[in-house]
Amino acid sequence: MDLEVRGETPWAHPPKNGPEVWEEVLGLDLEDYRFSAEHMWVRVDEDQQAFIGLTEEALQDKDEVTRLRLPAEGEEFTKDEPFGRLTAKRTVIRLFAPISGEVVEVNEEVLDAPEMVLEDPYEEGWLLRVDIIDMAEVDELMSREEYEDYLSEDFPDEDEDIESEEEEEYDEDDEEDEY
Repeated sequence: MDLEVRGETPWAHPPKNGPEVWEEVLGLDLEDYRFSAEHMWVRVDEDQQAFIGLTEEALQDKDEVTRLRLPAEGEEFTKDEPFGRLTAKRTVIRLFAPISGEVVEVNEEVLDAPEMVLEDPYEEGWLLRVDIIDMAEVDELMSREEYEDYLSEDFPDEDEDIESEEEEEYDEDDEEDEY
């Protein structure tokens, strides 16, 4: 298998070849992760709280992430609603909640070093830890296998619509707006 590797090791910038590569190269078990069509992942921990992050596919064409805007601890958000923004090379990507929840922890390290979402999206690059409002929403997300099938499907017209809705040109005057 050919791997696209940037930097000296796969850990510097892991390959962008899908979840199966993360399992094979890094030994990461993605069976415990659930995925949304908006390329967000959810992993439920033993306390029935969820870690939320971006999949590598969300950042596929991005070489640099310069800024993240996330909700604060105690804030609630609703499934499928915008909850944050990511700025990558003068492009803003709105982040849509894969589940409803109340934020119990924000990954401050990723706010200080947003490139972590590119370097290690499934472990160190997590965004939020939340109290799950409705566990049924987690069950509605795709399994790893379903997500891989979803990625392999061809959506030429839909991708164009999704991209135009989710990505916006970066505008410094817009920085104080909500997500």
